[in-house]
Amino acid sequence: MQDAIDTTTQLENASEATVELFARFLAFVAKNVNSDPNSSRPRTNLLYNAFKHFTESYLASQDVHTSTSTFDLDVRKTVISSYFKALVTLESSGVTDVPRQPPSALFAAAEAGDASIYAIFGGQGTNEVYFDELQKLYDLYTPYVEPFIQTITDELFAPLVRASSFSYHHGLDVSSWLSGSAPRPPVSYLASVAVSFPVIGLTQLTQYLVAFKVANLTPGEMLERFAGATGHSQGVVSAVAISASSTYEQFISNSKKALKWLFLAGSRAQNAFPVVSLEPSIIADSVEGGEGIPSPMLTVVGLTLKDLERHVAATNKYLPDNSKLCISLHNSVKAFVVTGPSRALHGLVTALRKVRAPSGLDQSKIPFSKRKPVFHVRFLLVGVPFHSPYLADAVDVLLNDDLEGEELWEGDELQIPVYHTADGESTFSLLGLYTNLVSFQGRISGVRLPQSRGPSRNKFSHSRSTGPRPSTSQTLPHTQ
Repeated sequence: MQDAIDTTTQLENASEATVELFARFLAFVAKNVNSDPNSSRPRTNLLYNAFKHFTESYLASQDVHTSTSTFDLDVRKTVISSYFKALVTLESSGVTDVPRQPPSALFAAAEAGDASIYAIFGGQGTNEVYFDELQKLYDLYTPYVEPFIQTITDELFAPLVRASSFSYHHGLDVSSWLSGSAPRPPVSYLASVAVSFPVIGLTQLTQYLVAFKVANLTPGEMLERFAGATGHSQGVVSAVAISASSTYEQFISNSKKALKWLFLAGSRAQNAFPVVSLEPSIIADSVEGGEGIPSPMLTVVGLTLKDLERHVAATNKYLPDNSKLCISLHNSVKAFVVTGPSRALHGLVTALRKVRAPSGLDQSKIPFSKRKPVFHVRFLLVGVPFHSPYLADAVDVLLNDDLEGEELWEGDELQIPVYHTADGESTFSLLGLYTNLVSFQGRISGVRLPQSRGPSRNKFSHSRSTGPRPSTSQTLPHTQ
C-alpha cells in the first residue's frame, strides 16, 4: 500500500514539474518574441504552437486555475502568470485564433438564466493586508494589471497628491511599489485612511478587471452576467463604477471617478479626525484583553441592541459632547459597530468586560436568566470613525470645496441595479448619485444605518465577493 502511495505521489510530482517546465518555456518565448525584429514572426509562430499544445494537453476540460489547484503554491503562481503572459503576448501580436481555456461554468449558467449573480464589494477593515492582495494580482496577471495601475498612478493619484492638503510622506506611487522600483511604505502608512481608502478601491477594481479579462469578456458582456451589485461602506463606490461601465474606456473613466471620490473622502476624513496618541497603558490593557489596538471603531458581536444601547448611554454620561459614542452600523441582529474617540471607546470596553462571560466559562448549570452574556468585542483596523457625526464637516468640504457641487454619476448611467444595503430592495437610481453615495455612507448627520442587507435572498443564487479579503494567505482567483 505504501509503495502505491509513493508511486502516486511521484507521478503527481512529475506531472506538476512537467506543467511548470512547459509554462516557464511559454513565458521565456513570450518575453523574447520581439527581442529581434528579424525573427519576431517565427518566434510568434513558435509561441502559438507551444501555447496551443499546452492548452490542448492541460486545459482541455479545466481552466488554468482549476487544473493547478492542487499544485504547490509557488508552482501554481508560476504556471498561472506564465500562461497569461503568453496569452496576452499572442493577442498583442495580432494572432486572431488564440486557443482558449474552457469558459467559466458559473458565467455560462448566468448567461443561460440558470444562475443569478450579484457583485459585492467590501469596505474598510483589511487595512493592514489589502496591499498584499493587490501585489498578488499584479504578480499573477501583470499584462492585464500593470497598464491599469500605471494609468491610475500617473493620471490620477500623482496630481491629486500634489494638490492635496494632506501630507503624503511616501507619496502614492502604487505602480512603483508593486513593480519593486520603489520600496513599499511601512504598514502604518498603507493602513492610514488617506491611503487605504483609495488603494482598497483600486484593489477592488483591479479584481474586477482581472475577472472580465480572464473570462475574455468586455465590461459590457461582464455586466450581462450580473443581476446587480452592492457594497458595504466604501464598497458601494466601486459597485457604482462597474455598473456604469459597458466598455473598457468607460471602465477606466469610471475607475478614475471612483478613485478620485475615495481619495478625496479618505484625505478629508483623515484631516477631520487626525490620529491621536494614546497612553501605552491603555494600548497594553486593550491588547491583553483581546480587543486589539484601540481605534475609533469598535465591533460588538453577541449583544442585543437594547443591551448595547444601555452600556453606550452609561458611558456617554461621563464624556463631553465632543467625545460621545454612537452605534453607527447594524451589521446583523447582534452585530454592531460603535464609533467615537478611541480613548472613549476603551472606556466602553472596560465597562463591557465587567458583564461579559469570561472565555471558556461553563454556564450549563446556571439558570439561563442568571447567565452572563457571551459576546465578542474587537477594535477595527480603521483610523477614522466612519458613519458618524464626527465627519459631517468633512463631507461639506468634500462636496462644496473639492468637487464644487459636481456630480460624478447620474442615475441613468447604471447598466445594472446597485442595491442599497439598508433595505436590500431600493437602488441608487436617482439623479445626483454622488450626493446619494455620500448620504449612504452615513456621514452627513450621523445617520445610523439600519441592519445591512443585500438583495433579497430569493432573488439570487451566487454572489461574487470582491475584497479585499480579511485574510489573503495563499488565495488565488478561481474562475470556474
